[in-house]
Amino acid sequence: MRSAVLLCLALTCGSLSSALQANDFYQIPIPADAREFSRLDSKMPAVLSFFSQQTESELRDYYIQQLGEPANEQTLYGRQHLYFNVNNNQVRILISGQNDWRQVDIMVQN
Repeated sequence: MRSAVLLCLALTCGSLSSALQANDFYQIPIPADAREFSRLDSKMPAVLSFFSQQTESELRDYYIQQLGEPANEQTLYGRQHLYFNVNNNQVRILISGQNDWRQVDIMVQN
């Protein structure tokens, strides 16, 4: 139920992809089709969440292409967890399916 509400909220708010591309989240690239629905970045750990219509595999490949090989990678409870080191920050990217969309959560901590 919560996922459905968040998805509806994200779809009705419209796409913020151009703003996201211009202002990457802690220098973490964001796919062009991202529809942001949550950003908590006033203190660490910082979190950005968005929906994408790309497949889980496409999103995984996108982040590996943009950030290099992850320091660690695992699948827990059907969610892909990718761990990177970016600009001396630990970055965890979670990718999970939400109906016809994928939810991506980016967590940055120093």
